[in-house]
Amino acid sequence: MVDKKLLNFEDVVANPKLLTLASQQLMKCVAENPTDTNAIWQLAETYRKQGELEKAAELYATLCDLKGEYRLFKDLLAITDGRPQDFIGQEKCYPVPFVLKSNYLALEEMSKLCSYILTEAWENATLSKIGNGEYDDTLRRSFDLPLPAWLKQKMHADIVNSLPDLTETLNVGCDKFDRIDLYLRSYGDGHFFGIHTDKTMKIPRHLSMAYFFYIEPQNFTGGDLLLFDTDLSQSQQDRQFSESFTRVKAVQNTLAIFPSAAYHAVTTVQTRTENVMHNRYAINAHVWEGELA
Repeated sequence: MVDKKLLNFEDVVANPKLLTLASQQLMKCVAENPTDTNAIWQLAETYRKQGELEKAAELYATLCDLKGEYRLFKDLLAITDGRPQDFIGQEKCYPVPFVLKSNYLALEEMSKLCSYILTEAWENATLSKIGNGEYDDTLRRSFDLPLPAWLKQKMHADIVNSLPDLTETLNVGCDKFDRIDLYLRSYGDGHFFGIHTDKTMKIPRHLSMAYFFYIEPQNFTGGDLLLFDTDLSQSQQDRQFSESFTRVKAVQNTLAIFPSAAYHAVTTVQTRTENVMHNRYAINAHVWEGELA
């Protein structure tokens, strides 16, 4: 287990260069011995950390064939193969299921949103704060922008309609929900969000969402969502997570949904231009426990 306050995740476990070197070496090992389950496992885990989910899924499927009905391999295959409904889970630090919705907005809606970013959104930008309402640039660096009413209404309605399926698929253990918070955020050069959880004793959120988009062409790297393997069965005070994680790449027009209790982070963004219009953008949503009005 690791301490979220001490883990310098981007220099150690999530360093792209180190992960690339590791995958290259492991590919050689697997090529030399295609039945070496340890090498296959390590390569699959490296692909998962790189966000190469299709490659990881192929190897987890191989492990299922070689090792039989081992639950961890089957669950990892379900996650990386886009079948979270087949995920079973265990009560310990364990991979976190998630749902991805590609091409979430229609082309006309994407065009309208990008036009808003270019013409109005930055007029009332503010620095993003953390959960207690304070500004802490050691944990989070990003901007909050006003979310247009039409998109807020659309996403709120979509989320409400999807809650029964999402609750069952992600097994969040909650039948009733309260308010849904929606935020539009921009990540510029050097911006990030360190390892954190959206659910605490005082903040009973159950589902978190991140919608990725940007003004094309893409002029940044980074900004990926990392979902750390977490013991979702524990209370926030005792909840633990491990150094293993799934990288969800910030792909244009994609919505990612995951349990709020999961520890997660946004990797540091590096931009190729000083024009803030070409930052990495996201719409974050949080669904709270309670009675949904």
